[in-house]
Amino acid sequence: MKGLFHLMRAEHLKMRHTFQYGLHIGAPVLGSLIFVLYYSMSGWNEVAQISGFVEVIGIALPFAVSLVCAGNVGLEEGNHFQTFLGSSVRKWNAFLAKWLVLLGLCFITVLAAIFLFGAGFHWGLGKAGLSFADYAILAVTLCVGSAPLYLEHLFLNLRFTKSVSLSVGVAQFLLAALFLTGLGDGRWQFFPCAWSSRGVLLILSYLTRKDMAEILAAEVRSSLFLCLLLLAVIYAIIRAWFHFYEGRQCND
Repeated sequence: MKGLFHLMRAEHLKMRHTFQYGLHIGAPVLGSLIFVLYYSMSGWNEVAQISGFVEVIGIALPFAVSLVCAGNVGLEEGNHFQTFLGSSVRKWNAFLAKWLVLLGLCFITVLAAIFLFGAGFHWGLGKAGLSFADYAILAVTLCVGSAPLYLEHLFLNLRFTKSVSLSVGVAQFLLAALFLTGLGDGRWQFFPCAWSSRGVLLILSYLTRKDMAEILAAEVRSSLFLCLLLLAVIYAIIRAWFHFYEGRQCND
């Protein structure tokens, strides 16, 4: 466990002078500001406005994850993955450290975006909105939904190149938007790219529609079970693959 923490600290140090911290700081500030300004002129009801904001975050996450993972793995290409693969006795810990650090940054970024939006929505626009506990639940939902995306895009960048990862990220972005329609009903749980956008919509409905609380609670439980089961499968497959990983050519 101590070795894992050292690897996670090393990941932070490697990203210190890259665009990644700037992206994770600037995105929530700019995104929340744009939506608060737009909603100051919009006639939507409060729940629809909150729903629109969190859905956009959910749709954007697949491409954002592909961009962040491409930049992070790109840091390892300079020495042909030698530091990455040789930094720990347990090779998997190097991958796990990357995954946990990027997922942690995602949580901080999404939480900041939602809290900034909530603050602007309540104090700037004078609307009731949700409680800060409910906003935190929405942030956790978005981040948990992005967990398999970081696994997938770290795999794509390590096994192939950043262009493959970015292309898949664009496709997942479009699929996440498409699955917000009726096409995603009953199917979105089997497509990790739609977990954040559809999951946060389901949780928001549960938090705001008390008349359907029991029905929505049952749907939340069944969806959560399927998603966690699929996440465990993805984790196991990528961990088994990484056991035999020895790097790749850095000629992207």
